[in-house]
Amino acid sequence: MPFDIQADALYFQARENGASYAIHEERVLSPDFQSHFGARARVKFVLPHDCWEVMAEFLHFHARTRSEKTGISLWGFSQDEGEISNLWRLHMGLADLLLERVWCISPCFSLQPFWGLRYGEIRHKLKQNADISMKNKFWGVGPEVGFEGVWAFCSWLKLYARSAFSLLFGDLYIHQDIAPVKFFDEYSQMKNMLQTALGLRLGGSCVYGQVAFELFLLPGQNQLVRFVEENAPGKVVTNQGDLSLHGLSFGLGVEF
Repeated sequence: MPFDIQADALYFQARENGASYAIHEERVLSPDFQSHFGARARVKFVLPHDCWEVMAEFLHFHARTRSEKTGISLWGFSQDEGEISNLWRLHMGLADLLLERVWCISPCFSLQPFWGLRYGEIRHKLKQNADISMKNKFWGVGPEVGFEGVWAFCSWLKLYARSAFSLLFGDLYIHQDIAPVKFFDEYSQMKNMLQTALGLRLGGSCVYGQVAFELFLLPGQNQLVRFVEENAPGKVVTNQGDLSLHGLSFGLGVEF
């Protein structure tokens, strides 16, 4: 049974709305989001009937950023300006099991639709000094659909574009410890995820390499709440911040 193995190095920058942490001289301070490395592995098997393919893919990405600034905290209750140490961390893991097939539209262009299941786990944490600690975790599973188009310039150089949409149903867990207020919440929720990639694939029939620019968007991932008053913890401002990742991927694959 023919199969294909591919490994990718990811160099992504993650950005999250609603993560601003302080005000200094009438300006809002946000985390200094930076690029970090991640990894992805993929294995694909060609089924004996009608050239259908089964693909399993695993992605792991971790990012963190620490900021040391002077300002008034947007998360705490104090209105005094002081030194703020703000730590933001993200862990994201994805696992896909997909069924796909290549359709040759012309000698130079092929279209490959795919569908299947995706499992996703996204955790983001925020700590500020010693008295503020917050966690926002989501895990879910659901359907994924998409397509990949490949334009072959020649036998060893191809341009490809890939897009996917997934709808995950799972649990969201929120824990916020902002002295003296502690807040816990857990509920089921449906979340969607969008991703796209545009890249070049180089190589022959056995060994190939590729480089691509990729985008991920997770709308409403940040569900942390901001408390308005210390003595009235029920007064909060809800947060619907989006999480996005963008950057380059570098892949190397072998076909057997």
